[in-house]
Amino acid sequence: MRRPFQLAGLGSILCALIVGCGLIPGSTAEVCVDWIRFETAQDQFRQATLVVIGTPAATNSETRIYGYTAHIHVMEVEYVLKGDPEPGPLRIAAMPVTCTGGVSYPEGDPLDGRRRMLIYATKQNGYWFTMTPAQGAVPFGPGTPLPFDTSPLDTTSALK
Repeated sequence: MRRPFQLAGLGSILCALIVGCGLIPGSTAEVCVDWIRFETAQDQFRQATLVVIGTPAATNSETRIYGYTAHIHVMEVEYVLKGDPEPGPLRIAAMPVTCTGGVSYPEGDPLDGRRRMLIYATKQNGYWFTMTPAQGAVPFGPGTPLPFDTSPLDTTSALK
C-alpha cells in the first residue's frame, strides 16, 4: 500500500522539476511567431514606429527575443523618415526568424554586410528591432525613390 504513494510522490517531484526547468535563469523556450506580411510598403510605413535610411556599421552586442538570439547593429543613419530615435548611435536588432529550432538567421542576418538599407523598426523590450525578419530591412540603393508617401495622411478627404 505504501509503494503506490511513494511512486506517486516521486512522479510528482519529477514533473515539478521538469516544469520548473523553464523557470531557471538561462533556460529558454522558443516561440513560433506567425509574422505579418505587409501588402504594401505604405502599410509597413504606417505601422512602423521608426523608419530610417542607413548603413549597418557593426554588430556590437546581442539580446534575446522569443527565445532566440538577436544581433544588435550600430547604424550610420542618413535620414530619419519617421520616428524619433534617441540621441547617440542608433542601435537596431535584426528580428530573428522563429520556428527554426534555435537558429536565429537561417539565411543570414539581414543587417550583415555594409549596404545601404531602408529599415522599418519597432521598439520591443527596450530595443529597436526590425519589424519582421523578412520585411524589416530592405536594400536601398542611392537614387532609389521611396516606396511610400511620407506626407501626413489627408483626413479631410475622408470627410467629404
